[in-house]
Amino acid sequence: MLKAFTLIELLVVIAILGILSTIGVITFTEHIASTHKKKAEVTLKSLSLAQTEYRSNNSEYCINDCSSTSKIISNLLDGVDDLTEQKYNFTISRGSSSDSFVIQAKHQTSSCTLKLTEKGGKVAESGC
Repeated sequence: MLKAFTLIELLVVIAILGILSTIGVITFTEHIASTHKKKAEVTLKSLSLAQTEYRSNNSEYCINDCSSTSKIISNLLDGVDDLTEQKYNFTISRGSSSDSFVIQAKHQTSSCTLKLTEKGGKVAESGC
């Protein structure tokens, strides 16, 4: 007598594979989002250092000339484009005092926003 898998056994195996692959895709997607967020945090800290250098050269922070990603690239990063391939848009605005700044990274498709002030402390996040 020939032995073979029944239709029920094959369907159970396919269902289990489907569940496992769904879990894998969800985990991978979360990992990718976490990686993009971490890269934006590192960029915020790099921009803060670039602001410090800009201030030492120009006696003020780059505020008006750094209001968009393209202006940040040309004025703070000497034209080296490390920002446009990221999933975040970067802006620099005046902080609470006239001699301070806030660097903001807003995700292009979600409501996640990261902020860093001139104090260079912990990156504040909202909507992430």
